[in-house]
Amino acid sequence: MIRLAIAAAMLLPLPSTASQPVAEVPSQFIGVWMGSPASCDSERDDLALQLERKRISYWESNGPIKAIVVHGNNEIALIAELSDEGESWLTTAQFKLSPAGDKLIDDTSIPGKEVVRYKCPKLDGSRSNNSFKPNPHRGTAWVLIRYASTQSPPRCGPA
Repeated sequence: MIRLAIAAAMLLPLPSTASQPVAEVPSQFIGVWMGSPASCDSERDDLALQLERKRISYWESNGPIKAIVVHGNNEIALIAELSDEGESWLTTAQFKLSPAGDKLIDDTSIPGKEVVRYKCPKLDGSRSNNSFKPNPHRGTAWVLIRYASTQSPPRCGPA
């Protein structure tokens, strides 16, 4: 755990004396963050991000946060073990809050570009219908299940 915290601290381009490892994501970062304020009421936003005390959820992957380092009140770096579709991997992220605390700036997800997410107003940090998983009415799996339910089973031999 200490090694992960040290690695997360190295993500921040700041003097090591100004950063410190912590056990949980600070409360000002907790919540649901979307690509635009209007997306807070939508179920479709590829930039969807939910930060919890010890967990992070992106649109199609989520997992426990293994290490967290803070710098001041508006910057964190973390290491998380994400998983999706039976695979898991370690990833790093660095987030900065806007002075008002309503925007989360992510400059690690897309190299060379800042991704800005907007905090959704819901206080409990939850959304209806678990929007952090693909919509079950989209994608190949749903189409195949829907098609299969309307067809006779395939035959495996001569008719």
